Amino acid sequence: MLHSIFFDGQSAQYRNRFVRTDGFNAEREAGRALWGGLLERPEKSEREGWGARTALKDSSSTDVVIHRGRVATSFYQCGDVYELDPKTLEQLGKADWLAGVTPGWGVSAHTKVDEATDELLFFNYSKQAPYMHYGVVDGQGKLVHYIPIELPGPRLPHDMGFTDNYAVLHDFPFFWDPEALKHNAHAVRFRTDMPTRFGVVPRRGRPEDVRWFEAKPTYALHVINTYEDGDTIVMDGYAQKDPTHFSLVETGCHAYRWRMNLRTGEVTEGPLEEALSEFGMINPAHAGKPYRFSWAVTSPPKFFAMNGLVRLDAETGHRQEYPLPDGVFLSESPMAPRQGSTAEDDGYVVTFHYGC
Repeated sequence: MLHSIFFDGQSAQYRNRFVRTDGFNAEREAGRALWGGLLERPEKSEREGWGARTALKDSSSTDVVIHRGRVATSFYQCGDVYELDPKTLEQLGKADWLAGVTPGWGVSAHTKVDEATDELLFFNYSKQAPYMHYGVVDGQGKLVHYIPIELPGPRLPHDMGFTDNYAVLHDFPFFWDPEALKHNAHAVRFRTDMPTRFGVVPRRGRPEDVRWFEAKPTYALHVINTYEDGDTIVMDGYAQKDPTHFSLVETGCHAYRWRMNLRTGEVTEGPLEEALSEFGMINPAHAGKPYRFSWAVTSPPKFFAMNGLVRLDAETGHRQEYPLPDGVFLSESPMAPRQGSTAEDDGYVVTFHYGC
C-alpha cells in the first residue's frame, strides 16, 4: 500500500492506495494467495511469478521515487515498475520502458533519480548468466542505455550508487548457497572468505568498461550517497558486521565509507560512525555530488522497525538523535528542501509515524 500526504499552504491531504500489480489483481480475482513467500520453496507457488528468486508475487512494495513527475514503485528482488500520480495516486500502469528490459528479469530496488540530468538509473539481477544488467532511462521515459554486467554467479545486490560520471554496482559475499540452488533451495550464506566487490562503470559505458574494486567482506542494503573526489569515487552506505541476522541492531548496521581510487585501483574504507543507523536519506539535489548531511533511522533490538531519527554530519561525525516514545514507530524519512533554500540542510524531514 502506498501512502501520500500532499501539503498545500496550511492544509494537508492524505490518501492511500494499493499498487495494483499483476500479482495483486490475480490474487484479488482468485480470492486467495497464489504465490508462496520468501521462506517457502518456489513450488509452493501456484503460478509462475516474478523476482530473481523466481515464483514470487510482485508486490512492488520496496522503493518509491519520483521520475518525470510520476511515482515509480519497484520490488526488491526484481519486478515490474509501476507508475502513479503523486498527488491522487491514480494508477498509470507499468513503465513503458520496461519493454526494453530482458524478459523475466524486471528491475530491482533501488532505482536512482539524478535531478541534475532527470535520468533514472537502475539494475537487475537473476539466477541466469550474466547475473546482472545496468540501465539508464532518460527524462522522456525512454530506455537509452542497457548493458550486461557479468558476475561470478547469482548474487543478491539491493542498492547502487551514482556520481556525475559513473554508476557503482555491488557484488557482496552474501548470496544464495550454490549447492542449495542445485536443489531449488534458496539458503543465503555470508562468505567471509570472499571480498566485497564494487563495479564502477561510466554512466553510458560498455560492459568491458567495468572496473572492479575489492574491499572487506560485508553486506550493505542501502547507499547514502556516492560522489567524485578528484580521481576517487566516494561511496557512503551502511555496512553490516553480521548480515546473517534480521534486525538492524543484530546486523550491526552503521554508516561507512569506501573510497575507490580510479588511478591506482586502491580501496580505503572505514566507519563514518560506530553507532547504529540505517535507511539514510539526503537532500536530493546533492545526489551523486559531494554532500555533508544525512537523515537516517534507528531500530529497537531484535525487531525490524524504526523508532527514532538520526542526523549525521559526514564531515565532523557529529550525530543528533531524536528517539520516539516506546511503542511509537516511523517510516523512512526523506528530506524535502525548503523552496528557495541554498543551504544543504535547509528543509524538512518528512515521516509517517504510528503507535501499536
